[in-house]
Amino acid sequence: MNAILITVLPVFGLIVMGYGFARANIMDASAGKGLGLFVFNVAIPALLFKTTSTMDMKDAAPWNLWFAFFGGLAASWILAGVVSRSFESLNISGGASASMATGFGNLALLGTPLALAHFGQAVAVPLGLILSIHAPILWTAATLHREIGRHSGAISWTKLGQELFNNLSRNAIVLALLAGAIWRFTGLGLHPIPDKMLNMLADASVPTALFALGVSLAGYSLKGAWDGMFVLIGLKMIVMPILVFLLSHYVFTLPPLWAKIAVLFAAMPTGANAFLFAQRNDEAGAAVSGAVALGTGLAAISATLILYLADVGTI
Repeated sequence: MNAILITVLPVFGLIVMGYGFARANIMDASAGKGLGLFVFNVAIPALLFKTTSTMDMKDAAPWNLWFAFFGGLAASWILAGVVSRSFESLNISGGASASMATGFGNLALLGTPLALAHFGQAVAVPLGLILSIHAPILWTAATLHREIGRHSGAISWTKLGQELFNNLSRNAIVLALLAGAIWRFTGLGLHPIPDKMLNMLADASVPTALFALGVSLAGYSLKGAWDGMFVLIGLKMIVMPILVFLLSHYVFTLPPLWAKIAVLFAAMPTGANAFLFAQRNDEAGAAVSGAVALGTGLAAISATLILYLADVGTI
């Protein structure tokens, strides 16, 4: 338990520090956004490129990991769409924003730092495989869900396909994984100078991500739609990790460490992209905003529990 506290308390301490700096007007929203872009577009891709360019290809088979994680996500997504019908704050456009808030966890700014801080860089492969398709697929699914819910006429499957391709082709994490695989295929290895640079960037990813998350939390509110907020938190942080646990342990065969990462990622609170989706469409914004803010605070408790269960072999 001491090792877990040494992981969790500094992680959430940096989040609180970022939040405090933002509330004191030492850092503003634009600075937090810039830090987040650095993490997602530079620091984490550097880590994934280095890992992919030097790893054993047999360690990179993604199918069972994807089926376990995204299978649990899909079931939670559908359940959120059904449950949202009973809550006025969520029952908009077929519950698309509710499903997005249930499925889209804060993997980049919270899940990845937690995983790296506790398990080390051995988790770079499974977290990279999940991150590489997480955002593009969920944005596309949420857009499709909303269009079906609104009955807005014929859906352009070609347009949705092009949108997914464009998102994937411009995603820094996807590009880093592909570039790393190609570089490994050349057999050239990494020169000590770029290797050192990649290590420095990778080392910057954890504290920068956490501080940026704290800065961003200053812009969220807990006001309004309390019932919808608690529904979203329950679906995201309790139901989804249970489903992913069941799939990763009893349906699909995963290496133990990969199963732990799948469950940890599934338990992460609602991420900022879900709020951006709700805000852009002016649907369920209050409930999703609350789920992001309160869920992140509650994650200090849930992450401690999950890491403990992972360490004792239950997960």
